[in-house]
Amino acid sequence: MSRKRISIEPILPEEGGGWRAYIPELGELAFQGDGETPQEALANLEKIKADLFKFYLEKGIPIPEPALTIKKAA
Repeated sequence: MSRKRISIEPILPEEGGGWRAYIPELGELAFQGDGETPQEALANLEKIKADLFKFYLEKGIPIPEPALTIKKAA
């Protein structure tokens, strides 16, 4: 099972403030959640992700696979 990287970053105060969580490999704009705290943004991302995956499966839309990253030992 592959794991997708999640990015969590602050939202600028002039854009409403709070935090944004997203999965870059699945589309920064499609798979994102926001909230007052990083934990709330992550929880909202998980709900959005589940809803979008369900929608994609129902409509036969392929879900993007994460890119394979190989790290070499130093």
